[in-house]
Amino acid sequence: MYLSRLFIKNYRSIKNLDLKFTKGKNIIVGRNNSGKSNIIRAINIVLGENSPTYARAENITKNDFYSWEVEHGQTTTTESSNEIFIWCELTRDYGADLNYDEICKCYGFWLYTGYTQARIQIDELPENYEHIFRLNESDRSTCRWIKPGNRSNIETEFEDKFSFAFAFKATRNDEDEILKEIRFLYRENADSDWKLSFRAPIRNEFLQSAIIPSFRDPQNQLRLTKWTWYGKLMHHLTTKSPKANDLIDALDGIKDIGDEIFRDVKERVESSSLSVAFPGTELRFQFSVDSKDEMYKNCLIYVDDGFTSQLTDKGSGIQSATIIGLFNYYTRYVNTVTSALLCIEEPELYLHPHGCRVISDHLEEFLNEDRNQVILTTHSVEFIRITSNDLNLVMVYKERNASNATSVDIGKYKKILVDKKQNEIFFADKVILCEGNDEFVLTLIAKEVFPKVLDEQNISVIAVGGKDQIHEFVKLVLNLDIKCFILADFDYLLRGPPNHKSIMNLRKEFFEQDCIFGDNGRKVISRIEKLRSKLKDDDEELFNNAKTYDEFCNELIPNFLEFLRKNGVGILSGEIENCSKDLTFISPHNKITLKKIYEINERMVDGAKITDLLDVSEIKEFLGAVIER
Repeated sequence: MYLSRLFIKNYRSIKNLDLKFTKGKNIIVGRNNSGKSNIIRAINIVLGENSPTYARAENITKNDFYSWEVEHGQTTTTESSNEIFIWCELTRDYGADLNYDEICKCYGFWLYTGYTQARIQIDELPENYEHIFRLNESDRSTCRWIKPGNRSNIETEFEDKFSFAFAFKATRNDEDEILKEIRFLYRENADSDWKLSFRAPIRNEFLQSAIIPSFRDPQNQLRLTKWTWYGKLMHHLTTKSPKANDLIDALDGIKDIGDEIFRDVKERVESSSLSVAFPGTELRFQFSVDSKDEMYKNCLIYVDDGFTSQLTDKGSGIQSATIIGLFNYYTRYVNTVTSALLCIEEPELYLHPHGCRVISDHLEEFLNEDRNQVILTTHSVEFIRITSNDLNLVMVYKERNASNATSVDIGKYKKILVDKKQNEIFFADKVILCEGNDEFVLTLIAKEVFPKVLDEQNISVIAVGGKDQIHEFVKLVLNLDIKCFILADFDYLLRGPPNHKSIMNLRKEFFEQDCIFGDNGRKVISRIEKLRSKLKDDDEELFNNAKTYDEFCNELIPNFLEFLRKNGVGILSGEIENCSKDLTFISPHNKITLKKIYEINERMVDGAKITDLLDVSEIKEFLGAVIER
């Protein structure tokens, strides 16, 4: 079972957000303050270990309600919603087992049967959720009691159900009092109507969650109670081991020795301070727990990394690795039936690159259990790795001060994402696609001609390999709703041999981006088609082999290339090597290879500028257009 859909309304920076998650790995990316953490918090409210509606829990405060600014002439006021709604929908794979042993330990609940119709229509939820909260269990004539203690009853109720949902609502009144309610729903499949219950005692028994926020707090994330996964793990280890009785005997021995050690101070304090004011009061110093059944609660984790201290005193990196490892052990060896959800905010915090790779490998091990799911937020390319596991990417961004998101299954792009540098696409606002070694030259020119601007505008220069891959990367960038630009040699404008990709392989959406030609995109495509047809009709062999525009006797080409570059389509007049000012160093016959890049870098270290080596006028023209858009 896994979290397949998250619908959020009026929570923190989120006005309205509908997200789909997949099995396996889900990566949430976006700029700081875009709303990534609020997505994880929303999941934690509903699917976390604490009860969503626990009255004393401060999981919802008045500051959590979505607010916005309203202009009234010359003044601006802030208004706030009075209702938060979070919908978490779980999908169970056909054939997947449910943990009936754990479900039967839960409290019972009332199931809505209605007067004539016991089902909630599929097309009403989750968008139209108000009516399920108007229904309640006070009228027992419309309800049926479900008692989890009866296993056959529970199996009958759940065995043929494959969709489950938890609907949470928080309402704030005029006195800022907050009322929290939750509904539990389930159905046969995505095409069925919902059955409704008025409470949600069964949550972690369907999907055991571990939430690791950006602020690491092992004392909270590793709470030792009989309800938490960590408490269950420690209880299992301290009671199921063949050495459990030896541990009990050892603790009894410690208690006896402790009584001897503290006997003198106990007697003196009792006689001098307690006997008169509090007669009959006894002072105790104990090393053991009150109950042998709860001795697991005395277990503390120490880490020796050159200095032995408790895990709570160590850095976030060690804490993250330990919690992930423990949760992985629990789901693999202790709770072997219930599916597991691991949510982590910024796993790269306080980790060097090698440590990030170790954590990423731990996540892959966790996902090797087919019933497990990971949802994480990150600013690191290290965690966007295409593996055998599914990878769903969610890009979060702010629009009119509200968080929005776009989801992309990037698994189908795994054949082109072979370099971690290419994963920088997922963190950019604008992307320039170019051939392999052109990236190095383009970046040097940008640093010299437009210092710091690329980073300030969050522009990434991505090497795609050869021209044949440009159109595949364009598809990816546009699917991510990121502004896309290309820089290519002149021959990319032409149609070469049958296996050669040209500019016409780009989807029309590329030309019709707002940042390129918008509504005029089709007209530009038509102009390109006419120019290419003219060049091919004039000399087909030249059309298939030309490397520079000056090989053609066509005065329209230079102006048209300039027009394209000024709009973000960077077609050079030749190859980038044709821009060289020193043909003995770089030329069409002396390509910019990796060795040549080292030589260029050496010259730069010695004080040369890239403008001393290349005529950058065309590339400067193109970069200027990218920056302006």
